[in-house]
Amino acid sequence: MAKSVQKSLAISLRSKGRSIKEIARITNVSVASVSAWCRNVTLTPKQIEILQNHSRDPLYGKRMTYINKIKENKDRKIVELNKIGQKEIGSLSRRELFLVGCALYWGEGFKKDNQVGFANTDPHMIKIFIKWLKNCFGYKNNDFTLRVTLNISHKERIDEVQKYWSEVTNISKEQFRKPFFQNFTWKKIYNNPQDYHGVLRIKVNKSIDFLRKIYGYIDGLKKNSV
Repeated sequence: MAKSVQKSLAISLRSKGRSIKEIARITNVSVASVSAWCRNVTLTPKQIEILQNHSRDPLYGKRMTYINKIKENKDRKIVELNKIGQKEIGSLSRRELFLVGCALYWGEGFKKDNQVGFANTDPHMIKIFIKWLKNCFGYKNNDFTLRVTLNISHKERIDEVQKYWSEVTNISKEQFRKPFFQNFTWKKIYNNPQDYHGVLRIKVNKSIDFLRKIYGYIDGLKKNSV
């Protein structure tokens, strides 16, 4: 940057109330040069007050560096704790999967029905539920019936949404029943509406006896609360 340009920039910044040291850093020249260039610039009382406050602030000039360092430390800690959490879970044994599934059904499964059923928006929770049914009880894909619940404002996306859930579950779209549309319009506008895939409901065909047994599993979990 030419000296004349640096000088003009320095004077302009000083007239806006920037400190000599800050201007020296921005223009990449010495503090002495900036001080000489700006000696005729008169600051307003308010600008002088601000500069005086800054001079008493030990973080001034380094605040962004300080904030970024805190953020980096926080982000690093989050990643480290996440890895620790994943490691502590590890791989689930069949017994552990059985208990996880029972607790999952206790929280999210259908209770007022004559079939085993589960509904959620989280694809990973849906996968765990299906894995529970298959690995612990021997169910197959053709034992399931699926149905999507979607807001009416996304009706034109129903094929896309059903395709999404079909890929998540690895279950054919032929096993999807007619979708249910929530007949109200959202007032809130979401940033990524394409990420909305509604609620997937899964039912296990002819499963009344299995449902009654699940009630027993839940009661067994309840006894462990004592």
